[in-house]
Amino acid sequence: MYDAYEQISSCMRKAVWNSLTIKQFEDAWDGFIKKYELHNNTWLQGLYLERKLWVPAYVNDCFWAGMSSTQRSEGMNAYFDGYIHSKTTLKQFVEQYENALANKVESENEEDGKSWRSFIPLITKSGLEKQFQSVYTNEKVREFHEEFVGRLECSCSKKNESVSEYEVKEWITYGEEEKRIQVPFIVDFNAETNEAHCNCRLFEYRGMICRHQLTVWSQMGVERVPDKYVLRRWNKNVKRVHTKIRINYDNSSTSIEARRHDNMCNLFNEVADLAEDSQEKYDKVMARLLELKGELIESSIVCGSNVISSTPNNSFSIGDGVLPSKESTNILDPVTLRRKGRLPSKRKVGVVEKIGKKKKETKKKTLSNEKAKV
Repeated sequence: MYDAYEQISSCMRKAVWNSLTIKQFEDAWDGFIKKYELHNNTWLQGLYLERKLWVPAYVNDCFWAGMSSTQRSEGMNAYFDGYIHSKTTLKQFVEQYENALANKVESENEEDGKSWRSFIPLITKSGLEKQFQSVYTNEKVREFHEEFVGRLECSCSKKNESVSEYEVKEWITYGEEEKRIQVPFIVDFNAETNEAHCNCRLFEYRGMICRHQLTVWSQMGVERVPDKYVLRRWNKNVKRVHTKIRINYDNSSTSIEARRHDNMCNLFNEVADLAEDSQEKYDKVMARLLELKGELIESSIVCGSNVISSTPNNSFSIGDGVLPSKESTNILDPVTLRRKGRLPSKRKVGVVEKIGKKKKETKKKTLSNEKAKV
């Protein structure tokens, strides 16, 4: 059994990672168990019972943003890499935790700035490429380009004339010898809505359209995909709600916009408390808010991107939301508590040790007396 470890491991990996559908996994796993006669292996039995929790064929319908708990680089050890180590004290950990978060916020702000100031150049003049380049962040445009260029390894043919089902064959290179094989994928295409679903399910669990979908869209002459395939979370123009939360390691959270947001939220909460006990008050507040919302939307359309920076005289004081600076945050050492039991200095001393200490004390007294006489 140990001699066949590499073969068993390779066969198991193929059953898990090369199965696109549940049926493919079930057939491959059953063949793997029968081939190596592993019916009585309790560990494999336990894995199979929990297959719906970890096998890609079962979980790829869920959106994971491309993350996997099996990847070491996505663990907390990588998040704090360079900030803490095995000998880090509790006090140092608290300080370094703040530094790590501050660094992540700064990096995110820098990437947002780069996405606003620069564009990833277009590879072609395709309308599909322009659609994603205009709205996605630079990092996501690079990911899109990987799939867009990957179309060159794909060929497309209609599998069934009566159904809009296409077979996309992709050349995949694997192994140290760089062997190449053609792997078939199935794409269901709706000509009325231009929606395409691929059984690799890259879009479902990672949020990025795959090269197989792009191959079918290109062949069908689609220049713009439905909005459902352009996720808001990757949009460089999106205003993320969590950026309004005040934090002492992000300067943007203490900006004039953030303070205005806090002041408005405080007033909205007070109004809600006053109106929640009456349907008449509630209807009046909601009507006013909807009217105000419409006016703001209309004014934003008219003004475009122009931002009015002046502050009315009757506005709230900016100082209402001032946060302490990073330098004002003082982290003290933990309180030192006395351990239970006898103090370390009160240990029992042997007779020989007592005699040695007395001799040393006597010698010190003698030397000090002689120096005093001199």
